[in-house]
Amino acid sequence: MGTVLKAMLIVHVIAASVALLTGALAIILKSNTPRHKPVGRIYFWSMTLVCITATWISVAKNLQFLFLIGIFTYYATLIAYRALKLKELHRGQKPHALDWVIEGVAGLSFLGMLVFSVVVYLQSQSSEAIIPFVFGALGVWGVYRNVRAFIKGPTETLYWLKKHIGNMCGSYIGAITAFTVNQSSHIPLNPIILWLGPTLIITPIIVFELKKVKSKPL
Repeated sequence: MGTVLKAMLIVHVIAASVALLTGALAIILKSNTPRHKPVGRIYFWSMTLVCITATWISVAKNLQFLFLIGIFTYYATLIAYRALKLKELHRGQKPHALDWVIEGVAGLSFLGMLVFSVVVYLQSQSSEAIIPFVFGALGVWGVYRNVRAFIKGPTETLYWLKKHIGNMCGSYIGAITAFTVNQSSHIPLNPIILWLGPTLIITPIIVFELKKVKSKPL
């Protein structure tokens, strides 16, 4: 193993550990406490390091699934962060060029996941092809909703808060998924359960939290 790859692995493990800790704290503290913002900021930059190192490692070690989940997770992280910068879309605010770049790159990546899942299934008939299909489909749906809001405007007042909560929790799902998959040799469960289990468990919690946001239709 090369020196650069070893360094990337060390940084990845440290950043991922910090992200898992601060992500949980941010969810517990919630947005109405003064410590939520600094903890959330640490989580964001930790996830940025996680994405950079995961991309490097996945390419160096030919780990396609790690690459896919890295894209999905960091997209959710970015959208949650950018939601705080786009609070005035319903009052005529225009999305920044960066927002369009994020959605464009993400859209192509998620479409690539769908194609990848089909290719994997046709070549191997493996049930694991459902993994990139699910993440790709969820990603495409997210991009579609975001682009529609950019063009037509949001449909409710606290759209930005819902997007922030939903995507940060989605980002945390990705972080937990990466952890469970990396520890698969120590967890006696089917790989599909390890990949999709965190999504199935945490998604109802996200729905519950979003229902508590008192947003009004526009």
